[in-house]
Amino acid sequence: MTVADLIDALRRYPPEMEVRLATQPRMPQELTVGAIAEADGMVWIGEGRQEGYAPDEVADRLGWS
Repeated sequence: MTVADLIDALRRYPPEMEVRLATQPRMPQELTVGAIAEADGMVWIGEGRQEGYAPDEVADRLGWS
């Protein structure tokens, strides 16, 4: 995914919505977005803090279930 791809994917949502990262398909964890940096020719999005576990609907919509 490129920066342009990510921007295009996010344009369909209201700009005031919060963003979370979902990890671990078997038990999706909900993480805040941490620092964003450029290194090695790529943009890196760091994880912030864990907020808990993502609802089952998240796994369904991400195609993990």
